[in-house]
Order: sequence, then structure tokens, then C-alpha cells
Amino acid sequence: MSLGGFAKIKSHAPLSPNTFLRDLLKIWRPPAAQGGQPAPMRFAFNTTKILTLEWPAGTNPSRLHNFETEARRLRYQALGQACFNARISSLLLGHHKEDETETLLMRLSERYCGEGLRGISPEAGIPDCLGMYGVRDSGGRYLPDSTQHDVGPGFSSDEYTKPGFEYGGVKIYRPLMNYTKPNLMTTLRAAGVPWVNDPTNLDPTLSKRNAIRHLMQHDLFPHALHSRKEAEASTLSIVSRNFRQNFQRRNDQADKLFQACKVIVFNAKSGYLDVRIPLAPTADRQGETDPGWTVEKEFIAARLVRQLLSIVSPRDYISLQSLELASKAMFFNIKDPNATLRTNTRRESIAVFTAGDVFGRRICLPEDRPVSNRNSTEGVRLDPDHIWRLSRQPYDATLPEPKHDVPGAQTSIATAQGEANNMAIRSQSSWQLWDGRYWIRIFDPSPSNIRIYPLNVERHNGLKRRLKQKQQYKLKQFLSRVAPDRTRYTMPAIVSADGDVLALPTLGIDNEWKPQLLKYQIRYKKVKLPGSVTDDAVVALPSGQQVGGD
Repeated sequence: MSLGGFAKIKSHAPLSPNTFLRDLLKIWRPPAAQGGQPAPMRFAFNTTKILTLEWPAGTNPSRLHNFETEARRLRYQALGQACFNARISSLLLGHHKEDETETLLMRLSERYCGEGLRGISPEAGIPDCLGMYGVRDSGGRYLPDSTQHDVGPGFSSDEYTKPGFEYGGVKIYRPLMNYTKPNLMTTLRAAGVPWVNDPTNLDPTLSKRNAIRHLMQHDLFPHALHSRKEAEASTLSIVSRNFRQNFQRRNDQADKLFQACKVIVFNAKSGYLDVRIPLAPTADRQGETDPGWTVEKEFIAARLVRQLLSIVSPRDYISLQSLELASKAMFFNIKDPNATLRTNTRRESIAVFTAGDVFGRRICLPEDRPVSNRNSTEGVRLDPDHIWRLSRQPYDATLPEPKHDVPGAQTSIATAQGEANNMAIRSQSSWQLWDGRYWIRIFDPSPSNIRIYPLNVERHNGLKRRLKQKQQYKLKQFLSRVAPDRTRYTMPAIVSADGDVLALPTLGIDNEWKPQLLKYQIRYKKVKLPGSVTDDAVVALPSGQQVGGD
């Protein structure tokens, strides 16, 4: 269908100049002959430009068991990249009520529960684009007048936008979710705007969504689940609405607790967070000991834990189901608000946990250490005796290390003096997301290859062996201060082809044997911090070295 058609009919509110309102028509046709190459997938990006997605060589889309998933991924990546290239941060999609019903039926058939049944989100970050700089949770500084618009440029006021941190990214909005397909078709028809159907949606054998759509269009579903009358609400739509309302209520309560958290220190250099958290969520209604309300508090606690863990986790998404142990550890008294660590049994009092690739450890505050009793948020009490240290979980020795290869420049480029600028351009890597936490860009005009690895014990020892005794002592003292415990072994290191550590970019440490022309820039991923955090509590990354074209 055409969102552009509705824009021609009426604009109900002014849109930011960075808002994108265009068609999303995808077309795919099978090979014309047996053994022929599949036709490219094409869809409209705007009224004058068509993006064409070529399937990988040797791929026959009609034979892919996950055709719809792969097509969706390619489509969003192309749209996201095109948006960033055009400095567009808000992408409007044309999903309507029938799309949500199809999605709910698909999720039910796949045994989704909980969050999965809240339906399609009316707004979100663009999916399937993790690691694409400027598209997913990054690149906000490249958008003009980024702080002057209420809509866009893809970042909200609760993002931490201080130097050394990424922010921004493309956001998608679905403004037609409250309208049915028949209603939209009637509206366009009355305005003389044609409705465009994707022919691939008519083949029920092509994808699970097409099969569900076919059943709906031929009234093969019970009317209780799907109603074609606009005035009637189907059971699925009611279920989805209730789930969404419950989801929003729990999110609001979890966010209130998150904003009340007291950040003692957030060290982006080594990626750890020391934080005081509220005591167990308390009931705002009678019946606090009711089992149903206990479950409600557990949901709220899990959402709060997810927000905190997301600050240091390398994962793009952490499921609530994986946070049961972490929630019990951080909120040991959730079932009994009067319980304390002293009254709990050893089994109930969990002092450490791992979840979402995050290692959490409870730290007792010294008795003589003054702790402010002032609440960050009215009505929320913070734990006066303990803080939690959250850091990236040490890497599993049985799994491959996160790494990025940075190929060296071609030696032939530097043969002529006039090629210096070309050498600089070709030897500058694009921004790369390392371990889901750090955006790194390398400038290396040398012909040798370098890699970005974690600073593990072996590389750390190799680094120390090349230092004099006095330098070793200084490095030890420095790491003890900025990278305590084992957090130092989760930091990135720029390593030569011979395995020598050339630099520790998050610490701003360059070794004497690092090539003089090797430069880098590094930023921490996009994060949301509690509103009460002060700049003094945040240890930001070094400003980095200018590599051109910032």
C-alpha cells in the first residue's frame, strides 16, 4: 500500500524535515525459466528512486525455508542504509490492523507468550540492522540540527549524548495501526489514489504469513479470532490491546525505579557499572502479599534488571525469561518486603549471577561510608547497604573470541606523492561494532593487517614483557584503578599481525612500538542512563585520535 497517498490527502501534523514518508512496495518474481536466475527484489524508497536488492549468487529465494525472514532482513538493511545516506532518521511504515492480526496468529502458532503477544510496536528502532553504523543506535551526530526537532532525528531525550558515546539511529513509526485495510482502501479510493497489492502476498505456499493471510481472506478462521467488520473487535485484537496496556504499565513502573537508581560510577573505559538500586518493588495498591501481585512485581523487577544489564551487555536483546536468577539476586526480598540479607538463608541470598552476558556481584558498603538517604524519585527507597557491580561477563574459553580484521592498505597506492589522499581514504576503515559494545574506526596506512581482540591474559603478559619494570608497575596501578577485577580482560586491544598489543583504545594507551601513522577512534554504544546520573559519575572514553572525516 502507499503511505504517500495518505500524505497527499491530509497532513494532520507538521513533520520534521528529517521525517521519511514514502512507499514500501516489495516485489519478487521467481525465475523465468528452470535454472534461471531469480529476479531482483525491488521496492519503492521514494517517488524517484528504486532500491534493488540482489539475492546472493546461486540463491533461489523460492527454495529458502526462511524466505520471508531473509527478504525482511535485506529490505530493512537497504532502507536503513538509504535513510542514513540521505540523513533521514524517521521511517514511517504502512502496517494496519490486519497486519497485527496476522502477526499475532503467527506468534501463537510459534508458541509465543508474554511480550510476544502485545502485537506490533507502533514505534521502535529499525530491526535487522545491528552493527550498521548510522542506522542502528548510532550516527546521531551526523544528522543536521539534531536537537531542534520533536520528531527525529532518531534519538530521544533519555539517551546519553555526552562525548564518547553513540546515540541516534533510524527509528520506525507505524501511524496506521488503528485502521483496518478496508477502511484504508476506501479512504484512498475516495481520494482517487490507487491501492497497490504485492503479488507475492497472494501465494499461500510462499510463507507462513501468506498462509495465514489466505485463511483470513477466505473466512476460514473462527470469527471470534478474526472479524472483517470494522465495528467489531476480534478476540485477538482485544488480547493484544490488553497485553500492550499491561506491558506499558509494567514498563512505566520499571522505568520509575530505573530513574531512581543511583549510579556510583559508570566506567565506559572498561565497561562496568556500580549502582545502588531500589529495594524490592512495593505495591501501590492493597493486597501486596497476594500471589498475583507478587508475579506483577517479578515482571517489574525483571524489566528493571534488563534496563540495568543492557548498559554493559554486548547483547542487542535480553529476554525476560533469562533474568529469573538475576532478579532473585538483586531483589532477594521481592516476596517478603520485610526480609533482609541477614534473615535470608544462604540459598536465597544470591551474591553473584550471570545473565545476558553480564556478570553481577553484590558489594557491601563499608559501615563508615556515608550514604545519602535522599531518594532519587519520590516514594522510592534505595538499598542503603549495598551496591551492585555489573560488567561484561568474561569470555567463554570454549567459544571464539570477538574480533575484527582491519586489512592493511595496498602498497601500490603510496607509490606516488599525489596518491596520499587516496591512501588516507582507502586505509580508513568504517565504524565497526566490536563485541556489541564499542564502535571502533581504524586508520592504518601500512600494508600489514591488524586485528581487534580482547585483552586476554596471554596478550596482557606479552604486553608486560615488552615494558620496563617501572612501566609495568605503572600499568598495573592504572589497570587496578580503571579496570578492576577481570573487567580488563573484556576490553578491546589493537593487535598486530604478529600478535603484539599495539594499543588499548578504551584507555588511550599507545605502545612505543605502535606505528606512528596508526590512529583510531572509539565510542561506547548507545545507552540509556538513570536521569539522576551526574557527569562526575561517568568515566568516558578518551577523545580519540582524529582520523579524518569525523
